[in-house]
Amino acid sequence: MGCKRSRVQIPAARPAKFFKINSPSEEIGCVTGAIRAERIETGKLGASVRLERHVPLNWTTAQKTDFRNYYDGQILEFHRPVKGASKNEALEVAGVRGNKVVARNAHGEEREFTSKQARCFEVYERREIEVAANDRLLLTANRLESGFRATNGEVVTVSCVDEQGRIKLQDGRVMPEAYRHFDHGYAVTAHRSQGKSVDAVVISGDAMKKELFYVAASRGRESVTVVTSDRELLRESVARSGARQSASELARKAQRPGLQRGEQRGLAAARRQARNATIQHERPERTLMPAREHALGGAQEGSVREHQEMRRLERGHGYDIGR
Repeated sequence: MGCKRSRVQIPAARPAKFFKINSPSEEIGCVTGAIRAERIETGKLGASVRLERHVPLNWTTAQKTDFRNYYDGQILEFHRPVKGASKNEALEVAGVRGNKVVARNAHGEEREFTSKQARCFEVYERREIEVAANDRLLLTANRLESGFRATNGEVVTVSCVDEQGRIKLQDGRVMPEAYRHFDHGYAVTAHRSQGKSVDAVVISGDAMKKELFYVAASRGRESVTVVTSDRELLRESVARSGARQSASELARKAQRPGLQRGEQRGLAAARRQARNATIQHERPERTLMPAREHALGGAQEGSVREHQEMRRLERGHGYDIGR
């Protein structure tokens, strides 16, 4: 489904303090494109440079050990050092050889990795991104190394992109060439917005739980604007809580008269069904006697009755003395 271009007004005085929070994550790309187009038209962004970023595939260990999932061009990034790769090193997948995945490092050297080493790396895909001076970026991975430190979820502002493709930030940091974990930081999901404070917030969504809506709305210091295509649906969803209920809360709900009446009706219906099933089960069974045995007369008749009585006793449906 295509995106309709929309114009979003950004506070001119402090553009870096604006945040767009989306409930459906699919809208983030559309909103980001609209905001950047607006900023380019008004001259707030410099010339854009196409760079490469790494998007995590979030594979499980089982998926990483299944070598049928790999294809050329994927990125293996190691969070633990192993033979053939150091910590934070990124290698490009070059194929699969037997029970090993083959990856190529920055020097063009091929390395082989087994399924036992799958816990030491994550798998990423390459995607292009345009970055310009004064752009806002969202860092999506932690990094602590000599001369550079990054925190997952941190929002930064670009100063410029140098000739080597490194991004220089306005706070003085320089993102290493190997650090490709970032995205535009104009629109984020409500979960991503936790812990951040800005001047102006625009919330877009048709359905959000109470706790999530509170997180999104409390990000703005000066103003909060809510955009929705279904006001009643949003109102109803915000009134519902997604938090787990405690045992005491469930016990209080169980004390409500309506619930008690429903429970009593359910128990009465269950008793009736059990009683009817017992009556059906205790009805005497009719035994069809073969013609040969019927011809034998009363001699066989007694044995048949004894057999029926034994079957009833085995099933626990014997008659008591009072009958």
